[in-house]
Amino acid sequence: MPVAQGIAADVVVGALRAMGATHVVTVPDTNQRTVLELLDGDPGLPVLRAATEDDVLGLCAGLWLAGAMPVAAIQQLGLFASANALRGITHDMGIPLAILAGLYGRELDRAPDDSSASAVRLCVPLLEALELPWTLVEGPETESEIARGLAAAFEQRCTSVVLLGAPTA
Repeated sequence: MPVAQGIAADVVVGALRAMGATHVVTVPDTNQRTVLELLDGDPGLPVLRAATEDDVLGLCAGLWLAGAMPVAAIQQLGLFASANALRGITHDMGIPLAILAGLYGRELDRAPDDSSASAVRLCVPLLEALELPWTLVEGPETESEIARGLAAAFEQRCTSVVLLGAPTA
C-alpha cells in the first residue's frame, strides 16, 4: 500500500497562484514534469530554466530583490547540490527562498526516513542541519500545505521547503 500519492499538476499550479508566486525557476525535473508542462502553456506564471540548482537559487534571490515572489522547483537532489548557496542566501544574506522539491527516487511504499535511497533518507536531516523549515506533502489530504509552506518563506522572511513525496500526476 502506498504511503505517498502524487498530487495533480493543476492542484500544484493552483497552490502556486494562491500563495502569490510570480515566477517558477527550475532545472529539468522528472518528479514535477506534469507541473512544468502545465506551466509551459500558461503565460501568467513564467517559468525560468537554469543550468544548476545554485543558479535557480541565485535567480530566485535576484527576483525577490527586484520585488517578485519566485518559487524554486527542483528535486531534493538539488538541495544537496546547492547546500552552500542555500546556506549563504538564507543565513548570511537573509533572503527568503520558497522551494518546492520533489523526492526523486522515493519508494512510495516507505516513509522517507526508511528509504534505501540516501538522497531521500537524508533529505530531512539536511534541511534540519541547515535550520530550514520544511513540510512533507504525501497526497491529496495534505495538498493544502503546499501554498502555506511556500508562502511562509515570504511571510517569515526565511527559506521554506515543501517536499512532494511522490511525482506529480
